[in-house]
Amino acid sequence: MSQLRDIAARWQALRGWRRYGAALLLGVVLATAQAPLSLWPLAFVCFTLLLLLDDGGVDTPARRRSFFTLFAFCYGYFVAGHYWIGISFFVDAAKFAILLPLPVLGLPIVLAVFPATGAWFAWLIARGNRALYMLLMPFGWLVGEWLRGHVGTGFPWNLIGYVWGDWPAAMQLAAFIGAQGLGLLTMLAASGLAIAVSGRRVALALPALLIVAMGLAALRVPTDVAMQPDVNLRLVQPSIEQTLKWQDDLRQQHLQQHVALSLRPSDKPLTHVIWPETAIPYLLAEEPGLRDALAQRLAPGTVLITGAPRREQLSANPRDIAIYNSVFALGSDAEISARYDKVHLVPFGEYLPFRQLLKPLGLDAVAAGAVDFSFGRDASPIAIPGLPFARVLICYEAVFPDESMPPREGSAPAAGMLLNLTNDGWFGRSSGPYQHLVAAKFRAVEQGLPLVRAANNGISAIVDPYGRITARLGLDEIGVVDGGLPLAIAQRPLYARIGDGPLLAFAMVSLLAAFVALLRRAKH
Repeated sequence: MSQLRDIAARWQALRGWRRYGAALLLGVVLATAQAPLSLWPLAFVCFTLLLLLDDGGVDTPARRRSFFTLFAFCYGYFVAGHYWIGISFFVDAAKFAILLPLPVLGLPIVLAVFPATGAWFAWLIARGNRALYMLLMPFGWLVGEWLRGHVGTGFPWNLIGYVWGDWPAAMQLAAFIGAQGLGLLTMLAASGLAIAVSGRRVALALPALLIVAMGLAALRVPTDVAMQPDVNLRLVQPSIEQTLKWQDDLRQQHLQQHVALSLRPSDKPLTHVIWPETAIPYLLAEEPGLRDALAQRLAPGTVLITGAPRREQLSANPRDIAIYNSVFALGSDAEISARYDKVHLVPFGEYLPFRQLLKPLGLDAVAAGAVDFSFGRDASPIAIPGLPFARVLICYEAVFPDESMPPREGSAPAAGMLLNLTNDGWFGRSSGPYQHLVAAKFRAVEQGLPLVRAANNGISAIVDPYGRITARLGLDEIGVVDGGLPLAIAQRPLYARIGDGPLLAFAMVSLLAAFVALLRRAKH
């Protein structure tokens, strides 16, 4: 242990670019703990080494060193973990490639401010008490990460708890404390390791706590999950390249590809065929001929669930229209039985914020173009014939824990499943689609609901309410996957009933209590 303390002392002595470079590198390595590599042990290594970089100073230079060390760590993490956003800028390279530094190098600056500032406040509260800082830092990080997911439009991608996304047994804590809570316990375990290296072995109780909590939570997972009777799903994955998806001369061909895949032989009669986000490149609600043609290809009683744009005339002025990114349920009678309009749109993707200001500067929304998508007004679960009430999550709505929470009692029916239609073709063979799937799996565990996910180029999957994949199509595969629908858990998990509120309050109260205690000690 003394040798470890000597190494830690030399590590803490780093200054200038060596210190910030080391923190940046640790952040980059931390990104490999997320999907698709999922090297979760590195999360403990990176956070332990980050905490050991604190040298215990309390003067102004030490405060500056602390903040920029934390910021460099977070910046490296977000650059390495979110690089894939820049791939979408090459779909229309002539127009957007020049803006590539904005999402790849600029956006991580904004994202890094939140956890870095939260962790830095913990450092300020500790006032040079290194062990206390190591203990408080995860609470400050959690507050910053919660703000990252809520300020503005929010972007809670790659939460620390997601490092467990390929290990369903470890994910079960999310049913009680959510992905944020699982991340907090993971960081506290790393804090215990850092404090132990500093000479206080009693802190090893923190990683032991994580192991015991995971073991107890894993006991909730049954060997088998009952299936919804008389439901046989088919997920269609055409894997159409984004550069070709909206070409006028190929739209009919793409539609026919979806139909051809849907008509492949199946072992059981299909009750529901599910296509991805914007699979139909036409205004389905305004095309009765198209609906009739599709209905004729469906077996009696089969329901087609598909993404398609929708147009709404807002006034007598022909130009006063709204365009929605929508999901439709179409029966074999050619009637639309259910619809959902996307509520949480992607800024700079589906709409351009401050369009009147930014458009003259040459900026535009990557996906929406000259006409922005409009925000849907109702996130209530929808009634699709033959299925439980479904909370629809289009594309990145699945990364927001709040979006999957049940409606307030009495305001709408409770969901019996999560339905995630997405494209992900914007991001090629990158880590983005894998990370997206992990976030969606956590929503299933948090809500105790099965998840059905149809993606244009993958990863399409059926997930049971414990986060286990029961059927899957890999990234860029072309084909279909059939499967039943797992039943939801009878009693909704604790997290589905309380959300992140109590956890956030606990973190803030912990920070405040430490601040007050140290303040009183200083006065005495």
